[in-house]
Amino acid sequence: MAEQIAQNSFLGDMQTVIRGQVESLTRYEIDGDNKGGSIWVSKPNTGKNPNNLGNELIKIKMPFEMFDQKKAEVEAGKLYFPCQMEILCEINMGGQNKAVLTALSMKVDGPEPGQIEDKDIDKSTGEILPDKDKAKPGVTPAPQNHNSPNKP
Repeated sequence: MAEQIAQNSFLGDMQTVIRGQVESLTRYEIDGDNKGGSIWVSKPNTGKNPNNLGNELIKIKMPFEMFDQKKAEVEAGKLYFPCQMEILCEINMGGQNKAVLTALSMKVDGPEPGQIEDKDIDKSTGEILPDKDKAKPGVTPAPQNHNSPNKP
């Protein structure tokens, strides 16, 4: 028993960062005592589960209060779903000796809404360019004059 307590306290100190497409946030409240929430993250299908078609979903536990914080950001236009996010999670031991991820914090992974400019968007695909200084695949960049007197 003492060994199990020591193991659980060790697991309580473990953390990981999840980066992925957050599809939605949900929360629940049962009889006012039992409350919590979930973060639903999708990832491309690995093909390991023949009983799954489409993206795989990962459920991360979320504190009840975090839902209200994120809802306020959505209402203020600072956050939208789905979006790419970075989630700091604590790893705990759950039922059947499975790891349970619980969110400690989450933030947008990439440009914040309103920070994307037209020049950062590929006009042919509508995708956000990963780095506006990088050339598109298959396109040869024009030579640059590095001895320009106007260059700082």
